[in-house]
Amino acid sequence: MVPHKNIAKDIARIIFWYPVRWGIEILPFAAIYRLGTVMGNIDLILSGKRRIQKMSRNISSAFNDSNANVKGIIKRNLQNHIINVLEFIKYPQLNRKNISQILSLEGLEYLDKELSKGNGVILVTAHFGAKQMLQVGLGLAGYKITQINYHMSEDELSFIQKEVSQKHRKRIEEKIPAEFVSSDGFMRSAFKCLKDNRILIIAGDGIGIAGHMKKGYAPMDFLGNPTLFPSNITGLAKRTGASIVPAFVVREQRKHKIVIHPSIDNIKESDNDIMNDYITILEEYIRTFPHLWEFWEEFEEGILIAPPDDNSPN
Repeated sequence: MVPHKNIAKDIARIIFWYPVRWGIEILPFAAIYRLGTVMGNIDLILSGKRRIQKMSRNISSAFNDSNANVKGIIKRNLQNHIINVLEFIKYPQLNRKNISQILSLEGLEYLDKELSKGNGVILVTAHFGAKQMLQVGLGLAGYKITQINYHMSEDELSFIQKEVSQKHRKRIEEKIPAEFVSSDGFMRSAFKCLKDNRILIIAGDGIGIAGHMKKGYAPMDFLGNPTLFPSNITGLAKRTGASIVPAFVVREQRKHKIVIHPSIDNIKESDNDIMNDYITILEEYIRTFPHLWEFWEEFEEGILIAPPDDNSPN
């Protein structure tokens, strides 16, 4: 979701990362789901009219649903976003003994099959569900994980975002059983990861930040719109021999399920065919669980949707 930059949000960030965070760290997971639902409802009430109208317009452009259904998606989307943030704070408390209480794994045989080939796996996911639960769950299951990560630059952040929010997020990420490498100049780290037969996690739906989705992105037909998707995933797979495996985290009330799919055939003639296979799976998840996708604010022209002069989908 868009990291709104204003004084009111900065005050809320200070409150959240200090007294609220301390309370979350001692609460059981069951309690933070209830708290997150309440906070999501408050977020809905406090969100400006412009923000809600934007999300409503973007969702409608994808599904052409009734206003009542769109409002329900927005409400659950905001609740899910807050719950994700609260869970993220508690990730360092998860271990091999207690992870099964909130997480199940499906399709590990597909992952093991591709790793047995020795060329590494590009695990293509999305900003969907509790996205970093993928690293936690697979890392605690014993898999060697490398995550291509993106953090906004300092000049894009307010002082509080930089000195409070981002610092705390990085400290928590350091405790997750995975290696995080920057998306800036990531190719060297990516090649090494795959050469070592590790799992490289990449968000197939990009980063959703205006001004950062030009180089290395190409428009593809997605939810009825020419949407920008990373164009370097297929090239990386072909150059290294790595397998492309889609994976998603689905929230099931107070639990999660990691779903690993069979690998996508990356020997096809067209790179677009490979990405279209992934996009088809992503669309199915978003149509089934629209409230779990984090990019409804960004699903508009000039951010995720290509501008008119560059909107010829492949």
